Amino acid sequence: MNVLAVGAHWDDIEIGCGLTLQRLMSRGAKVYGAVLTESDYEVVIDSHKRLKSTALKEGKKAFEKLGVIHLETTPLPNQKMSYNQKVMQELEDIVREKSIDLVFTHWFGDHNTDHVATWEISRVAFRRVPNVLQYQSNSYFDNIKVFTPQFFWGFTKEEYRVKEDFLSVHQTEWNYRKDRWQREIFDRERFWGYLCGHDYAEAFMITRLVDSNKIGFYQAGE
Repeated sequence: MNVLAVGAHWDDIEIGCGLTLQRLMSRGAKVYGAVLTESDYEVVIDSHKRLKSTALKEGKKAFEKLGVIHLETTPLPNQKMSYNQKVMQELEDIVREKSIDLVFTHWFGDHNTDHVATWEISRVAFRRVPNVLQYQSNSYFDNIKVFTPQFFWGFTKEEYRVKEDFLSVHQTEWNYRKDRWQREIFDRERFWGYLCGHDYAEAFMITRLVDSNKIGFYQAGE
Protein backbone atom coordinates (compact mmCIF):
# COMPACT_ATOMS: atom_id res chain seq x y z
CA MET A 1 0.00 0.00 0.00
CA ASN A 2 1.12 3.54 -0.81
CA VAL A 3 -0.01 6.24 1.59
CA LEU A 4 0.14 10.04 1.32
CA ALA A 5 -0.30 12.35 4.31
CA VAL A 6 -0.87 16.04 3.61
CA GLY A 7 -0.58 18.90 6.07
CA ALA A 8 -0.69 22.67 5.85
CA HIS A 9 2.20 23.06 8.31
CA TRP A 10 5.16 21.15 9.63
CA ASP A 11 3.79 19.20 12.67
CA ASP A 12 0.14 18.89 11.47
CA ILE A 13 0.65 15.38 10.09
CA GLU A 14 2.43 14.16 13.22
CA ILE A 15 -0.34 15.55 15.41
CA GLY A 16 -3.22 14.20 13.35
CA CYS A 17 -2.05 10.78 12.22
CA GLY A 18 1.60 10.16 13.16
CA LEU A 19 1.07 6.93 15.09
CA THR A 20 -1.32 5.63 12.46
CA LEU A 21 1.30 6.18 9.78
CA GLN A 22 3.81 4.22 11.86
CA ARG A 23 1.30 1.40 12.27
CA LEU A 24 0.71 1.28 8.53
CA MET A 25 4.45 1.23 7.87
CA SER A 26 4.85 -1.68 10.29
CA ARG A 27 2.38 -3.54 8.06
CA GLY A 28 4.41 -2.84 4.94
CA ALA A 29 2.99 0.46 3.68
CA LYS A 30 5.17 3.05 1.98
CA VAL A 31 4.29 6.46 3.43
CA TYR A 32 4.86 9.85 1.81
CA GLY A 33 4.29 13.30 3.31
CA ALA A 34 3.63 16.71 1.74
CA VAL A 35 3.61 19.99 3.69
CA LEU A 36 2.04 22.87 1.78
CA THR A 37 3.44 25.96 3.55
CA GLU A 38 6.85 26.98 4.88
CA SER A 39 5.20 27.23 8.32
CA ASP A 40 6.85 30.45 9.49
CA TYR A 41 4.90 32.76 11.81
CA GLU A 42 5.22 35.10 14.78
CA VAL A 43 3.16 35.69 17.91
CA VAL A 44 4.33 39.15 18.99
CA ILE A 45 2.48 39.18 22.32
CA ASP A 46 4.32 35.99 23.37
CA SER A 47 7.64 36.93 21.73
CA HIS A 48 7.45 33.65 19.83
CA LYS A 49 8.74 33.22 16.30
CA ARG A 50 9.09 30.22 14.01
CA LEU A 51 11.48 30.75 11.11
CA LYS A 52 11.13 29.01 7.74
CA SER A 53 14.55 27.44 8.09
CA THR A 54 13.79 26.15 11.60
CA ALA A 55 10.42 24.72 10.61
CA LEU A 56 11.98 22.93 7.64
CA LYS A 57 14.91 21.53 9.62
CA GLU A 58 12.76 20.28 12.50
CA GLY A 59 10.03 19.04 10.15
CA LYS A 60 12.39 16.96 8.03
CA LYS A 61 13.96 15.53 11.17
CA ALA A 62 10.52 14.52 12.46
CA PHE A 63 9.67 12.88 9.13
CA GLU A 64 12.94 10.93 9.28
CA LYS A 65 12.12 9.78 12.81
CA LEU A 66 8.67 8.66 11.64
CA GLY A 67 9.95 7.06 8.46
CA VAL A 68 7.88 9.33 6.20
CA ILE A 69 9.29 10.20 2.75
CA HIS A 70 9.04 13.95 2.17
CA LEU A 71 7.68 15.08 -1.20
CA GLU A 72 8.05 18.75 -2.05
CA THR A 73 5.31 20.93 -3.51
CA THR A 74 5.33 24.64 -4.41
CA PRO A 75 5.23 26.38 -0.99
CA LEU A 76 2.15 28.46 -0.25
CA PRO A 77 2.13 31.49 2.10
CA ASN A 78 1.59 30.56 5.72
CA GLN A 79 -1.58 31.98 7.31
CA LYS A 80 -2.66 33.22 3.88
CA MET A 81 -3.43 30.00 2.04
CA SER A 82 -6.22 29.68 -0.48
CA TYR A 83 -7.14 27.16 -3.15
CA ASN A 84 -4.22 26.81 -5.55
CA GLN A 85 -4.55 25.08 -8.90
CA LYS A 86 -0.81 24.50 -9.32
CA VAL A 87 -0.41 22.75 -5.97
CA MET A 88 -3.58 20.76 -6.58
CA GLN A 89 -2.09 19.45 -9.82
CA GLU A 90 1.23 18.69 -8.11
CA LEU A 91 -0.62 16.55 -5.56
CA GLU A 92 -2.62 14.91 -8.33
CA ASP A 93 0.68 14.06 -10.06
CA ILE A 94 1.97 12.49 -6.84
CA VAL A 95 -1.13 10.30 -6.65
CA ARG A 96 -0.54 9.05 -10.17
CA GLU A 97 3.24 8.65 -9.97
CA LYS A 98 3.25 6.95 -6.56
CA SER A 99 0.04 4.92 -7.07
CA ILE A 100 -1.47 6.28 -3.86
CA ASP A 101 -4.10 4.03 -2.23
CA LEU A 102 -4.83 6.06 0.89
CA VAL A 103 -4.67 9.77 1.76
CA PHE A 104 -4.77 11.52 5.13
CA THR A 105 -5.60 15.23 5.01
CA HIS A 106 -7.11 18.00 7.13
CA TRP A 107 -10.71 17.93 8.32
CA PHE A 108 -12.97 20.19 6.25
CA GLY A 109 -14.46 21.93 9.31
CA ASP A 110 -11.22 23.12 10.90
CA HIS A 111 -11.11 26.71 12.17
CA ASN A 112 -7.57 27.23 10.91
CA THR A 113 -7.93 28.77 7.46
CA ASP A 114 -4.74 27.13 6.14
CA HIS A 115 -6.13 23.75 7.16
CA VAL A 116 -9.41 24.46 5.38
CA ALA A 117 -7.55 25.55 2.23
CA THR A 118 -5.56 22.31 2.36
CA TRP A 119 -8.83 20.39 2.49
CA GLU A 120 -10.21 22.31 -0.51
CA ILE A 121 -7.08 21.48 -2.50
CA SER A 122 -7.19 17.87 -1.30
CA ARG A 123 -10.81 17.17 -2.19
CA VAL A 124 -10.05 17.96 -5.83
CA ALA A 125 -6.55 16.48 -6.07
CA PHE A 126 -7.60 13.20 -4.47
CA ARG A 127 -10.97 12.76 -6.15
CA ARG A 128 -9.83 9.46 -7.71
CA VAL A 129 -8.08 8.04 -4.65
CA PRO A 130 -10.15 5.14 -3.26
CA ASN A 131 -9.50 5.90 0.41
CA VAL A 132 -9.40 9.43 1.85
CA LEU A 133 -9.54 10.14 5.60
CA GLN A 134 -9.63 13.47 7.44
CA TYR A 135 -7.71 14.09 10.67
CA GLN A 136 -8.05 16.79 13.31
CA SER A 137 -4.84 18.60 14.24
CA ASN A 138 -6.28 21.09 16.72
CA SER A 139 -9.36 21.25 18.94
CA TYR A 140 -11.06 24.55 18.16
CA PHE A 141 -14.76 24.00 18.66
CA ASP A 142 -18.18 25.33 17.83
CA ASN A 143 -21.56 23.69 17.27
CA ILE A 144 -21.66 24.49 13.56
CA LYS A 145 -19.08 22.01 12.28
CA VAL A 146 -18.24 19.22 14.70
CA PHE A 147 -15.48 16.64 14.22
CA THR A 148 -17.26 13.30 14.58
CA PRO A 149 -14.82 10.37 14.61
CA GLN A 150 -15.87 7.43 12.45
CA PHE A 151 -12.71 5.33 12.31
CA PHE A 152 -10.09 4.79 14.98
CA TRP A 153 -6.61 3.41 15.36
CA GLY A 154 -6.13 2.25 18.97
CA PHE A 155 -2.85 2.27 20.91
CA THR A 156 -1.56 1.10 24.27
CA LYS A 157 0.01 3.56 26.71
CA GLU A 158 3.43 2.23 25.75
CA GLU A 159 2.77 2.70 22.03
CA TYR A 160 1.37 6.18 22.58
CA ARG A 161 4.49 7.46 24.38
CA VAL A 162 6.22 7.52 20.99
CA LYS A 163 3.93 10.38 19.93
CA GLU A 164 5.49 12.73 22.43
CA ASP A 165 8.93 11.70 21.18
CA PHE A 166 8.36 12.69 17.57
CA LEU A 167 6.33 15.81 18.36
CA SER A 168 9.14 17.07 20.58
CA VAL A 169 11.44 16.98 17.53
CA HIS A 170 9.59 20.18 16.55
CA GLN A 171 11.49 21.80 19.40
CA THR A 172 10.45 25.40 18.67
CA GLU A 173 6.76 24.50 18.79
CA TRP A 174 7.17 21.92 21.56
CA ASN A 175 8.71 24.50 23.91
CA TYR A 176 5.92 26.95 23.09
CA ARG A 177 2.94 24.57 23.04
CA LYS A 178 3.76 21.58 25.24
CA ASP A 179 1.21 22.37 27.98
CA ARG A 180 -1.48 23.20 25.42
CA TRP A 181 -0.79 20.04 23.42
CA GLN A 182 -1.13 17.96 26.59
CA ARG A 183 -4.77 19.01 26.90
CA GLU A 184 -5.59 19.63 23.26
CA ILE A 185 -4.06 16.49 21.74
CA PHE A 186 -3.02 13.91 24.33
CA ASP A 187 -6.13 14.21 26.52
CA ARG A 188 -8.38 14.24 23.44
CA GLU A 189 -6.77 11.06 22.09
CA ARG A 190 -7.04 9.42 25.49
CA PHE A 191 -10.80 10.10 25.31
CA TRP A 192 -10.93 8.70 21.76
CA GLY A 193 -9.17 5.60 23.08
CA TYR A 194 -11.89 5.22 25.70
CA LEU A 195 -14.54 5.42 22.97
CA CYS A 196 -13.04 2.51 21.06
CA GLY A 197 -11.77 0.36 23.91
CA HIS A 198 -8.08 1.32 23.90
CA ASP A 199 -5.79 3.43 26.07
CA TYR A 200 -5.42 6.04 23.31
CA ALA A 201 -6.55 6.43 19.71
CA GLU A 202 -6.12 8.58 16.64
CA ALA A 203 -9.48 9.18 15.00
CA PHE A 204 -10.67 10.10 11.53
CA MET A 205 -13.66 11.22 9.55
CA ILE A 206 -14.31 9.48 6.27
CA THR A 207 -14.29 11.23 2.93
CA ARG A 208 -14.25 7.92 1.09
CA LEU A 209 -13.36 4.40 2.18
CA VAL A 210 -13.49 1.70 -0.47
CA ASP A 211 -11.27 -1.05 0.93
CA SER A 212 -11.10 -1.02 4.73
CA ASN A 213 -9.86 -4.63 4.81
CA LYS A 214 -6.79 -3.70 2.79
CA ILE A 215 -6.10 -0.73 5.04
CA GLY A 216 -6.65 -2.70 8.23
CA PHE A 217 -8.90 -0.16 9.95
CA TYR A 218 -11.40 -1.29 12.51
CA GLN A 219 -14.58 0.47 13.43
CA ALA A 220 -15.17 1.13 17.12
CA GLY A 221 -16.65 -1.97 18.77
CA GLU A 222 -15.37 -4.49 16.25
